[in-house]
Amino acid sequence: MAAPPILRMGSLLAFLALLTIPLLPPPLAPLATLDLVPGAALRAQVPEDVGTVAAGLLLRRLEGVKRVLMIGAHPDDEDSGFLAEMALGQGAETAYLSLTRGDGGQNLIGPELFEGLGVIRTGELEAARALDGGRQYFTRAFDFGYSKTAAEALSLWPREALLADVVEVIRRFRPQVVVSVFSGTPSDGHGHHQAAGVMTREAFRAAGDPERFPEQLVEGLEAWQPLKLLQTSRRRFVPETQPVNGEIDIAMGEMDRLLGRSRFQIAMDSRSQHRSQRMGAAQPLGPISSGVVLVDALVPNAEEGVFSGVDTTLVGLASELPAVIGAGVAMRLGAYRSAVGRARRSLGSDPHEAAVHLLSAARALDTILEEGLDAEGVASRHLQRTLAEKRALVTRALASAAGVVFDVRASDDLLVPGQTVEVAAFLWNGSAFGLRDPEVMLGRRGDGWEVTRTGVEGLGPDGILAPGTLATWGFEVEVPATAEASRLYYLREDRDGAMYRWPEDASLRGQPRDPATVSGTVSFGVGAGVDAEVSLEKPWRFVGLDQALGEFEEPVLVVPRVSVRVTPTRAVWPARVSSARPVSVSVRTEADEGASGQVRLEPPAGWRVVPAEQEFVLSGAGSERTLTFEVAPTDQLRTGVHGLRAVATGSDGETYADGFSLVDYPHIERAVMLRDAETEISVVDVRVREGIRLGYVMGTGDDGLEAIRQMGVDVDLLTVDQVRDGDFDAYDVLVLGVRAYEAREEVRAANEQILDFARRGGVVVNQYNQYEFSNGGYAPHRLVIGRPAPRVSVETQPVRVLRPDAPVFTSPNRLTADDFDGWVQERGLYFASEWDDAFVPLLEMNDPGEPARRGSLLVSSVGEGVYVYAALSFFRQWSQRVPGAYRLFANLISLNPEAWRTFEGR
Repeated sequence: MAAPPILRMGSLLAFLALLTIPLLPPPLAPLATLDLVPGAALRAQVPEDVGTVAAGLLLRRLEGVKRVLMIGAHPDDEDSGFLAEMALGQGAETAYLSLTRGDGGQNLIGPELFEGLGVIRTGELEAARALDGGRQYFTRAFDFGYSKTAAEALSLWPREALLADVVEVIRRFRPQVVVSVFSGTPSDGHGHHQAAGVMTREAFRAAGDPERFPEQLVEGLEAWQPLKLLQTSRRRFVPETQPVNGEIDIAMGEMDRLLGRSRFQIAMDSRSQHRSQRMGAAQPLGPISSGVVLVDALVPNAEEGVFSGVDTTLVGLASELPAVIGAGVAMRLGAYRSAVGRARRSLGSDPHEAAVHLLSAARALDTILEEGLDAEGVASRHLQRTLAEKRALVTRALASAAGVVFDVRASDDLLVPGQTVEVAAFLWNGSAFGLRDPEVMLGRRGDGWEVTRTGVEGLGPDGILAPGTLATWGFEVEVPATAEASRLYYLREDRDGAMYRWPEDASLRGQPRDPATVSGTVSFGVGAGVDAEVSLEKPWRFVGLDQALGEFEEPVLVVPRVSVRVTPTRAVWPARVSSARPVSVSVRTEADEGASGQVRLEPPAGWRVVPAEQEFVLSGAGSERTLTFEVAPTDQLRTGVHGLRAVATGSDGETYADGFSLVDYPHIERAVMLRDAETEISVVDVRVREGIRLGYVMGTGDDGLEAIRQMGVDVDLLTVDQVRDGDFDAYDVLVLGVRAYEAREEVRAANEQILDFARRGGVVVNQYNQYEFSNGGYAPHRLVIGRPAPRVSVETQPVRVLRPDAPVFTSPNRLTADDFDGWVQERGLYFASEWDDAFVPLLEMNDPGEPARRGSLLVSSVGEGVYVYAALSFFRQWSQRVPGAYRLFANLISLNPEAWRTFEGR
């Protein structure tokens, strides 16, 4: 992106002037407008490690050694209240391991599905953990959709590979306590849930066995045996304060005076980050509790509390060393604990005094680590790792209490290969003591990144950063010409079935995303009676200003110099259509100097493209041009998939054949999604009734509008006002998108107008809805969706057509059993359980071992028109261009009410 004019002066002083006018975090970016930053400008800020609240929370984590790992199957499975209570209340190191990234679910905030949805839900889990204080981990498992048994889930997720991933996280995080969200039995419901319970129980013992997955030990991990296995209680978040018999009660509704809220309230804030699943939660006042039950333990008295029976003291770790060494370490740990205690007592009244005591705590740990433990073995290594982690926490607490702020900001958020970007690192000394000889280094991941320091301002002649002052270091960072775009590590290779592929870099495995390419580290000495060295690290960020909403922050990402995107990316072409259709190719650059060249759309054999090539000129960063090509078959169309590829050739001779999109929502970290500049045309033998006019009401977001349009239907996307006013007279057919009654208030308000449209002779096709639909009585006749809702999750299960002579199966496409082949992920969901006799069920199907289900497709006359409840998963089939789904839906929207009434009257 282009730098603001002041940055184009090429002067460090000009760059720093822009950054340092206010002492509060200053804008570095050009003044962005709201339409340029649709998500970022609205993003809630996560509190920084600055101030007494941050210091107080860190102090809770400094004395003992408590680690608890919770394991579930999906984003949103976690017990947020338990995690918040452990992390924020008890000072435990907490983490949540989700087997999947939620890729197979539905998206209630945007169009992304599958991998794109997984990126969103990964970000939502990160946002949740930033609030409740935990870490986040994943396995390689791809969420392939709903399953009903652990056996089915583990048939698609190789059991040993999945178990290895869970064991690796346990060995990496080293929890004393593992908490399983699920039991591993059918009572868990979802087959993924059952599999998560099974894997957790197996991994609890396997992680401590060095004979299991020895390749992890070769890579530097050590076998680790947790001491307790708990399971979350089905009694979630109840107001009682007394535990259920045999349950360990977790009270989380007490007022936390440091936070000004209860930990449960913060947990519900965390829960509300799952916006793609509409999990916004209230934050009730007053006592509330949850619970866990003991499943397995290797320590006595394990049933009395989460950590009961577990020695969580640092001195306890030292006691495992040889006696002489352990005694010396224990003595110095006593000095450390005393200093931490004094810091905690003084923080509220005098943060500066607390910082001085934390200096003493840091020095005590340094002495132990510098002198060495002089002992080999697991106990020594474990203690060394633990003390190093405590030292890092002490440093953060010290900086928070003292008011020392370190930040690293880049002048651009989207970088291209070969670009040079200016970077400024700030050290703001809000403490009461001077910082001695501060020095900043920029570290980078990847080869070829060049860093040049261009200057430093704000330090005194003696190298001291005085209290209340700000020092700034300037750098230039050159992005290598061969730099790859910022593709998420688990998306760099195609999946292996229902498993992502892990990279060779073991440090990335299980992480939410790649760390920042560039990060800054500042080191300085602090002397206030006790000398200690302090080191703080921050990833680089882009900070901009939206004049309507204020300051916003974004990660710094690398994108292609020229990106090429084809629209549509997937298309269905009716086999009887020989006329040309438009295909758009968008060319965009993020290079400051712009780009120019030619772009062509390469057709497969039997197709032609007009024109063969077009020129593009892009003036600067952020410039984009869309070019339209006409595509048509030259031969008789053959059913199947035909690929078209767009290629841009720059004036420098470089070729570009891929594009990117940003997954960007207000509540999550922005991410780059890359894809080849290709479109796949699926030629399908599909026809629709000629001349129909169709209005589409979007639900939670799907490809239905475009799918119908590609079948050759005149489609309008109806506005909120059109729906609310019942303005449907221009149409013959009204299609309601998935979960429209849940997602759209105006749909609920206009239900009578929708039914009146049918009564007047229109056709209403209502795609699947959840319980809001049946509970609200919105159907024209009685229709009940039972709990749990009937569904068929095995997409290969046979389908029986109950009324082959029904117009739904005969016109304009004559359907056969072949039309139910090739369906993906599932047959359908939220089938009707009961219905009025006015509805005619048309299909029968079931999952293995279950009774036949007939509620997937119900049709009824309503007045002069027709009403269809279609709980089949058309929205998933459209994304994969399943021919039979198109043909069946074409018949639904082509229904002739008179022909249907004739059929009903037989």
